[in-house]
Amino acid sequence: MSAYAYAGQSVRLAHCLGLDHPAPKSLSKLEQEHRKRVWWTAFCVDRMISTELALHPAYTGLGQELGYPDSSGLTDEEEEEFFDPVLLTALIKLCEIKTDVVNTVSRLKHKDITEPYQVLRQCLQGLDRCGRELPERVFSGGSSLPENRICSSLALRYHQCYIMLLRPILLHQFTFMLRNKIVVALSDELYTINNICLQAARSNARILLELAQAGELVRYGYWDSAHLFSSLAILTIAQSMRNHQPNAFSCTREDMLRDAETYSKGRNVLVHMVQTGNMASRQHLSMLEEVERHGTVLSALTARDDALPVESSSSEEVTTEMELDFEWWASLSSMSAQTTSGTGGDPFAFL
Repeated sequence: MSAYAYAGQSVRLAHCLGLDHPAPKSLSKLEQEHRKRVWWTAFCVDRMISTELALHPAYTGLGQELGYPDSSGLTDEEEEEFFDPVLLTALIKLCEIKTDVVNTVSRLKHKDITEPYQVLRQCLQGLDRCGRELPERVFSGGSSLPENRICSSLALRYHQCYIMLLRPILLHQFTFMLRNKIVVALSDELYTINNICLQAARSNARILLELAQAGELVRYGYWDSAHLFSSLAILTIAQSMRNHQPNAFSCTREDMLRDAETYSKGRNVLVHMVQTGNMASRQHLSMLEEVERHGTVLSALTARDDALPVESSSSEEVTTEMELDFEWWASLSSMSAQTTSGTGGDPFAFL
């Protein structure tokens, strides 16, 4: 919360100084760009921290009157004083789209929402546009060590947007399976959502494992730990859901083996971060263990149901398939707090 307070003070002060407006033409190109960079830096820090805490940013505007960072018109010596404008612009756009993601998740929590899939579709389309606008090197990697690490961080933030948007829906399904013994027939929309979320988790887990292998992981940092936890949580939830409902995801046997290996390696990295003294990782590992325990419960329920004989009655037909759709959100949201010990009955508590 201290970081949130300081970030808010910074962006409000920058706004009071008028840094979110174009600089006077009387200033040199260097001074104009410096003012612009100060504003966008304060803007990004405010958005990054507020969205992570699911709080409103201190500054809700976008500084639309101010252009994105641009080093054109500067001498080579002056350019060296500033960060790569292309990558900074990519970060700004990611901060903007992540705010949209948080707002969308907040809208989806309302029980009176009438067109949830349309709301989701609009946000997913925005994420897709943002991804296509990002520089190719964000996903392929930079040419030098600092640039490669920066590009990896941007890619992690991009994939995390998908996870933040779709994870609550995955958690609703996971919770439903824990509390019901019926076979669930997923709608096409939910099937697509599940696969998008799983693919984003796979991508981030792969990036983080590559960083760990290259010695570029920030062992004492917060963001790498948070992204690693998010990826691992999705992987273990997906594994448990597949055991209970094989058609919940589009996965081959090779995919499942690869996911299991990725999860094992990623969990070892998280444990190592805990052992080195990362306080955030300690909390993330505790949360991951909670998810694992629920996955074990679901697997045990599945194994027990498979071992029981199935009785059929000619006089009474029992329907064991249903359409798990957004119509069930109201009942899912009102589940007993006993369902998820330590996190309450609201799956959105994981955000």
